[in-house]
Amino acid sequence: MSFLVMGLAAQQPIGVDSADMIATSFPDFVPLMQSLGASIS
Repeated sequence: MSFLVMGLAAQQPIGVDSADMIATSFPDFVPLMQSLGASIS
């Protein structure tokens, strides 16, 4: 998750192989990141 937050300032897109653990440990992470301007699909 920390690298995805750093990705907000990155010049190149950041990719994640599996977000299963994120959904388990921080279910509201994706909506929070989207509210900060992240494009997560």
